[in-house]
Amino acid sequence: MHRRTVQLGFSNVIDAFPKLGRDQAPVSFYEDQRRSSAAPGLVLRNELLELARSVHARDLDAETAARWRLVETAWATGISEAVLGPPLRYDPDTQHLVLQTRKRRRSVTGVAAALSGYQDGRCAYCDQVMAQDTSTASVVEHVLPWKLRTRPWRGPDVDAVWNLVLSCRPCNQAKQDRAPHESWMPWLEQRNNDLIESHHPLREVLMAQTGKTEAARRHTLKRTYQWATELLPIVWTPPRGAHIS
Repeated sequence: MHRRTVQLGFSNVIDAFPKLGRDQAPVSFYEDQRRSSAAPGLVLRNELLELARSVHARDLDAETAARWRLVETAWATGISEAVLGPPLRYDPDTQHLVLQTRKRRRSVTGVAAALSGYQDGRCAYCDQVMAQDTSTASVVEHVLPWKLRTRPWRGPDVDAVWNLVLSCRPCNQAKQDRAPHESWMPWLEQRNNDLIESHHPLREVLMAQTGKTEAARRHTLKRTYQWATELLPIVWTPPRGAHIS
């Protein structure tokens, strides 16, 4: 395992870290001069300093630790090929991802830390930076409401990763037990695609839950939204500041 980590570390981890998707230009945090005869090694770029000054910096340690715990759990359970897969569920009491097996439920890592880097520290609905104080701190939010579990729900598990985002408390309280307006849903689709295309440890989980291709994921999300709004027809329109793509 150690040998393979050394061998593949750059291509699977370091080089993949700044890639967010096919349509987004990757950010380079270093220049690879390992094959240089003059001064072999890595030269850090100013972009790394900018990252340290950004809203990402406060959550970077927690996000890195969350990703590592996902990988460690996959190794420990012997299911690394699927990296946990569909049995990974959200526990609202602990706000952790939990691996449900026949023998036991195992807490893996916090949802907020695992998802934080893909929202720029901003609320999924209003696009405002979420501070650390109690009034605007982030909360884990079910996009299609948890209340669906109390209805004759025939769609995918709403406690799964595909349906979880980070929201500020005002938006969370305003949304309540409603789905967001359909015009907002492309944001969730793009967020899930970004996680998959960046080779995040949750990649295989999301593909198992929503589909192997972008077309399949779009169809799954559209169909699921239709079922949800048939059961809960009153929807919530996010604030105008929301970054809907």
